[in-house]
Amino acid sequence: MRAILIILTIFFSGCTTIKSPVTEYSVVTKELKKENVARGCVDKSLKIAQAFSENSLMSLNMDYTQETNRVFSYSQSQWRESPNSLVTSELLKSISNSKLFSSVHPSKSRVKTDLILETNIDEFMQFYTQDMKKSFVHVGFSLTLINAKTNSVIKSQYFSSKVDAKTLNAQGGVEATQNALSEIMFQNIDWLGGVCK
Repeated sequence: MRAILIILTIFFSGCTTIKSPVTEYSVVTKELKKENVARGCVDKSLKIAQAFSENSLMSLNMDYTQETNRVFSYSQSQWRESPNSLVTSELLKSISNSKLFSSVHPSKSRVKTDLILETNIDEFMQFYTQDMKKSFVHVGFSLTLINAKTNSVIKSQYFSSKVDAKTLNAQGGVEATQNALSEIMFQNIDWLGGVCK
């Protein structure tokens, strides 16, 4: 009887699989170093609306696409926060740091603001060539500045950035995403500065 128990224990322990831990990645955009001379919005408050996007950008999955337009997910890597939340929080941070507005508030804030910034994410993806020998990241989204009292559009602009990945893996995609998103944040502050002149 004891021999049977030992054999069963060995058998079932051999059948258990150890799942590899999933690596979580976050993106932190580069800090803006430029001085903004635009003064047209310094007496106005701004609310950053939660970004609009496809459902796939609201999950933690790290997806990539081959040239054949087939979408896959990295099995051992994921985002720490969804791309949708990431874009929204990075906009909040970069615009707050720019000092273009008297105050900048998140979407859940109860504060009534003068202006609202809406974001629609069109692209947030790592792409591979058909032969899987090259990879790049493409990030693209439109921003719309809205008068909160009249709900009218003040200005709208589309931003995009394409950055080659240095390594052909999730880490390379994250680094390229960080550079692409940083570039768009710089472009956005320039654009808002122009709107606020």
